[in-house]
Amino acid sequence: MKTLLMGAALLGLLAGTAMAQPETQYQSPIPEERTFLRSDDKYEGLTPGEGRESTFYAFQNCFKIGWIKRQKLTRTEWDLAVDQMLKDCKQEPLEADEKATIVEYLATNYGRRR
Repeated sequence: MKTLLMGAALLGLLAGTAMAQPETQYQSPIPEERTFLRSDDKYEGLTPGEGRESTFYAFQNCFKIGWIKRQKLTRTEWDLAVDQMLKDCKQEPLEADEKATIVEYLATNYGRRR
């Protein structure tokens, strides 16, 4: 019994010592200002070019940009796909010039190679 009490007292003393020490938080060796994001990651890796920003903001909330990038469609297929994606996202149709810019961008950068 005496041994049990001494063990409990020692365990309490050790626990108290551990609690008394200040907590140290993990400090990353990488400075905060350093980032691993590439400049094009803002647009989830869409190829730079005219129409990238319009494409990203038209579909980012409804479609995975990676899915869009994997499609290899012709210009005509992209034209139809843009209309269908807008419909699926329950968005209003785009202005003709904005849609043309997006279709041109997608066909040029993510179109089927002949």
